[in-house]
Amino acid sequence: MVSRRTTGRIGASLVPVAMATLLTGCMPGTTAGAAGSGATSGPVSTDPATMGDVTLQVLDYFSGGTDNAWMTSVVSAFEHKYPNITIKRTSLPWGDVMAALPLKLKSANPPDIVPANNGWQSLGTLVRGGLVLNLDNYAKAYGWKHSFPQAITSEHEFSTDGSEMGTGSMFGVPVARASVIEVYYNRDLLKKIGASVPRAFADFQADLAKARTAGITPVALGNVDQAGITEPLFSLMNTFGSQNSISGFIYSQGQPDIATTGFPQAVSTLKQWSDKGYLTKDYAGVAAADAAQSFVNGQGLFHFDYSGSLPLKPGQSKNFGSFILPRSDGGKPVATASSATNFSIAAKSKHAAAAAAFLDFAAGTQAAQLAVQNGTMPLLHPEVKAPAGDPLFADDVAIAQQITTDGTSVPYLDWATPTLLNTINAGMQDMLAGKKTPDAVVKEAGQNAAAFVKTLAR
Repeated sequence: MVSRRTTGRIGASLVPVAMATLLTGCMPGTTAGAAGSGATSGPVSTDPATMGDVTLQVLDYFSGGTDNAWMTSVVSAFEHKYPNITIKRTSLPWGDVMAALPLKLKSANPPDIVPANNGWQSLGTLVRGGLVLNLDNYAKAYGWKHSFPQAITSEHEFSTDGSEMGTGSMFGVPVARASVIEVYYNRDLLKKIGASVPRAFADFQADLAKARTAGITPVALGNVDQAGITEPLFSLMNTFGSQNSISGFIYSQGQPDIATTGFPQAVSTLKQWSDKGYLTKDYAGVAAADAAQSFVNGQGLFHFDYSGSLPLKPGQSKNFGSFILPRSDGGKPVATASSATNFSIAAKSKHAAAAAAFLDFAAGTQAAQLAVQNGTMPLLHPEVKAPAGDPLFADDVAIAQQITTDGTSVPYLDWATPTLLNTINAGMQDMLAGKKTPDAVVKEAGQNAAAFVKTLAR
């Protein structure tokens, strides 16, 4: 996954460490393990009250702040509704979870529920190794494939042999919380340049120019840690490329070609923004977190980041708003988005039915309402409303409603291969430093994807 978010999105640089101990040679294209071997067959129970006394072991990375508050409230609500089921959580920092997950799933007594990360870096490898349960029968019993937007459902699907992503069986379930790349804006500065929230990409471009002329930093960005460039890059790709082309490339479906995704135009546009002085001065030497703080301090008109990621103090949110970058063709905005985590069930779990019941609850309306009560973006339930008095959070909830209702989300580009994020970040850094052309960045990303696709065909 992409490099950072408040809910602990994994960095691709962590993946080799996390996955190294999974299964020797067990990457897509190998034959170790039987991905469908844990599949549940026949009718399944969906009434937790009839399951007797059960204790579920849950591993998560919601170890602090809003994340922990939401997860605690969901567990409490579930246990109140089903007092015969006890949830015992083990919460670790994100990197620790990824490092521990493979061995825990191979142990004799693994956690029943785990936060297997989307994409080939984690979930795809776990599916290939037969370490997580095929959830199709539970999906049918609970109606997940009908109640979730297809764009979100696809993020949790793999073929049973582990060779295809974005299609086939469900091996994970989203929670009713969103993680979305969005554009934040400073309300006062937007008013100062005489503009309103841009509804067309041309308007957004014009606002950048107006801000530069007015002596305002158009886009607050820091990339010394290669952690700030992907948010605007992915957003621009969604502006220029079609939803189907982007998803098809990430899922390696058909004949994936990065040239059709809007990625080339996104790379070139970022280069143009840099050349025109639209980005934070000396951004290559500024940390992403510092850029976010400078934006909150009023030193930037726009800032690309994950939902809920601004370092705001109480009362500051009223000064800001958020939106999804408009498309260049005027169509419905497309967002890079996923659930804040997805939960899978260990193939060795002795309480799969109870675990599936908890997954269904964590994806349900009450869990989405608890997300809003804890001040974090909901997902899957557009009927959930934002409380009054916080315009920034109201924007976030509206974005969640939009992508749920319209199904206009795409996966994170770096899910396409285990090493694509590193390739993109290194290439973009060299390009923005004048050491590489935009075409070279696109070519390298395409070669990375093509090489990985070949491993899928073995």
